[in-house]
Amino acid sequence: MNPFGVLLALGLAYCAWSALSQAMDRHYAEVRGRGAEPAPALRRRLRWLGTLGLLASLAVAVRMQGWSIGLVAGTGLLTVAGMLHVLALSYLPAQVPRLAQRVLACLPLLLALWMMAA
Repeated sequence: MNPFGVLLALGLAYCAWSALSQAMDRHYAEVRGRGAEPAPALRRRLRWLGTLGLLASLAVAVRMQGWSIGLVAGTGLLTVAGMLHVLALSYLPAQVPRLAQRVLACLPLLLALWMMAA
């Protein structure tokens, strides 16, 4: 497995979980303040982005390992990213959007490195 591909899949999954969590009232209020909730259009957009991010993460894992092992590895990466996101929401709820933005900023570099190494 290419380490850049693993980091790319993990980063995509983390950003996807972040988008999906911000589409929920409870997590949105934890980050934005009590009583805040996302607008319906924002909620829909976050759900779509989260779903696409999870699918892209699985696609990277399948591209690296093939269908048989890629799905298992991709599911494991989704689990690790989900656990990291849950820990971030539990201990640093105000920092979650900023952390997701930093991870998102690193994804193009990881994609380029993964494409060059493949």
